[in-house]
Amino acid sequence: MKIFFCGSGEFAADCLRRISSKIEIDLVVTNEPKTAGRGLKLTPTPVAEAAEELALRCKTTKRLSADGELLTYMTAAAPDIILVIDFGQMIKEPVLSLPKYGCINIHPSLLPAYRGSAPLQRAIMDGLESTAITIFKLDAGMDSGPMLAQIKVEISPEDDYMSLLAKSAKIGSDSLIRHICEVGPKNWRLVPQNGDGLSLAPKIDKSEGKIDWNRSSVELVNLIRALKYSPGTFSFFGGKRLRIYEAATIDKHGSASEILAIEDGYPIIGCGSGAIKLLSVQAEGKKIQNANEWLRGSRAEIGDSFD
Repeated sequence: MKIFFCGSGEFAADCLRRISSKIEIDLVVTNEPKTAGRGLKLTPTPVAEAAEELALRCKTTKRLSADGELLTYMTAAAPDIILVIDFGQMIKEPVLSLPKYGCINIHPSLLPAYRGSAPLQRAIMDGLESTAITIFKLDAGMDSGPMLAQIKVEISPEDDYMSLLAKSAKIGSDSLIRHICEVGPKNWRLVPQNGDGLSLAPKIDKSEGKIDWNRSSVELVNLIRALKYSPGTFSFFGGKRLRIYEAATIDKHGSASEILAIEDGYPIIGCGSGAIKLLSVQAEGKKIQNANEWLRGSRAEIGDSFD
C-alpha cells in the first residue's frame, strides 16, 4: 500500500519514527518552518526533523487545503491511506476523499472527550489517572469521525507531558501498525462516536502558565507537570519572573503565595489549600537549577511572598 503521513508536532514525530520502522511511508507532509527564539531563526517542525533523520520524502505547506501544487502531486500519487497525526491543520476535501481507505488519525484521548489540539496537557491539568488512545477515520468535523480502536493509557503521578506523550505514541503506533499490517484495511470495523462525555481540549495559551497561588497544591502541581516544557509555568518574586519546572505537594497550611518554611534548603510555598515544595526553577537570564540553589542566590526568607 501507498501511505502518506501528515503531521507537525512532537507527538507526530514520535509516531512517525515508530510507524516508519514497520511501514513504508511514501510522503511526509508538515507545516512550514516558523521563527523561534530571540534570533527569530526559522525552525523546522519536529516532524520535518524526523523525516530528514529517517531519509523520508518531505514536503512543507502553509495550508494544505489551498496548496494546489501539493494537492495535484498527492492526487496523482493516489495514496491508499493518509495518516494525519498532530498536524495542526484541519483536513478538508479533496484530501478527505483522496485515499482509498481514508485519512486515519491517532488522537491521545478517550474520544469524544478532549477533542482538540492539547488533550495530553489538559488531561494532566485535570488530574486524570488515565486517558486513552483513539484511532479513527477523519470526517469533516474536529476529531469526530468513526473509531477503529480505543486503548486505555494510565497516567501515573510521576508523568509529565513528555513522558505521557512517549507512552501514548508507543501505544497508538503499535495499535495502528497492527491494524494496517495484521488486520488489514479491508477488515476494519469503524464505530461511530456518540456524544457521551464530549469535551474540548483547546490549544494552551501562554497566560495559563501563570501560577495562581489561591488554587490548591494538587491543582498547581498538575499544572506544572502539564506545562513545564511548553509554554511553561511561572510566578514572580521580587519583581522578577521565575519559571517553575518541578514541584511537589506538601502537607502544610498557611497564607497563599507565602514562603511558609524552608526544608533541606527548598522553599515551601502556601497555596489556597495545602502547599508545594519548589524543586527546580529557572530565574530570568539563568539556566534551570535546583530550587535550593535559587533560594540561596535570591536571599528569599520565610514570610516573603510570590506575586
